[in-house]
Amino acid sequence: MKDDKFTINVQISGLRMPLNIPRKDEELYRKAEKMVNTYLNQFQKLYNQRPSEEILIMVAFQIAVIVSKQELNEDKVPLAEKIMELDEELKQLLSNK
Repeated sequence: MKDDKFTINVQISGLRMPLNIPRKDEELYRKAEKMVNTYLNQFQKLYNQRPSEEILIMVAFQIAVIVSKQELNEDKVPLAEKIMELDEELKQLLSNK
């Protein structure tokens, strides 16, 4: 099977960019486009006196913070699951006595 890729057009800050992406990732790219444009619009309203380059840097930083938080939360999930398993084992051990 050949690469299942196709071209989508993403528009950010008035710039239209054709991207050749895997078909299965289209929703991911569309959500990313929407997220960037949402933050871009928010920051443009808040900091309308700032140059567009600074606003784009703020958008990139905001998205990096979101990704970092998500990675941190993913690191905690296995630990929380293990704690719950151990808690359940302790409850069973204590109820047997």
